[in-house]
Amino acid sequence: MDGKIAVVLLSGLLFACVQAPPPQAAAPEPPPPMVQAAPPPLPEPVPERIVNIRAATCARYLELSDEDRAAATMFYIGYQASRAGARTVSVGALPGIADRATSYCTSYPERPVALAFASSYPAYRRARR
Repeated sequence: MDGKIAVVLLSGLLFACVQAPPPQAAAPEPPPPMVQAAPPPLPEPVPERIVNIRAATCARYLELSDEDRAAATMFYIGYQASRAGARTVSVGALPGIADRATSYCTSYPERPVALAFASSYPAYRRARR
């Protein structure tokens, strides 16, 4: 019996000598993952279309949306000015050129739209300075 008490006392003594480890500081939480905004969707690809500048018809020009017709109008005005060797174009004359070309195209839908712009502004040749 004395042996049992000694073992119990001895184990109690050992337990008393062992110190509990200091409490560990909690590990810092990792930063939240970077959330990146999704890139904007790519625009729909525009199908490639080849347009013959000198053969495009007035009928096709008249079928264009207002926005596309305005872009085509500016293109053909610049095209005709370049062909005539003009270095200037009267900005005030642009609406009249567009109106005359549209009127021409309405009268002759089978003719080339380039011809409508060539005939709607003969001042291209005079502006060659």
